Amino acid sequence: MSVELAKEKGLKNGDQVVVSSARGSIEAVAVVTPRLKPMKIGDRLVHQVGLPWCFGWCTPGVGDAANLLTPTAGDANTMIPETKAFMVTLKRRG
Repeated sequence: MSVELAKEKGLKNGDQVVVSSARGSIEAVAVVTPRLKPMKIGDRLVHQVGLPWCFGWCTPGVGDAANLLTPTAGDANTMIPETKAFMVTLKRRG
């Protein structure tokens, strides 16, 4: 996550977090990096959260995978699933 999102949520690198979507939730470890930047869309600030895709990652071993959060909807023309972008809520675990 971006430094800005971590500050907004009161999180720091290494904190245990819960990431949830309409489909489910997973536990993860926060990785705060200046490599991700918030985007300004119109008058709104939008954040991105990057997640390990297939195998997950949670200290001290393998944890939940982002696949548990993805929607099952697909493009009506190509039937390609919308698994690369979806909305989540992020909060400290506990």
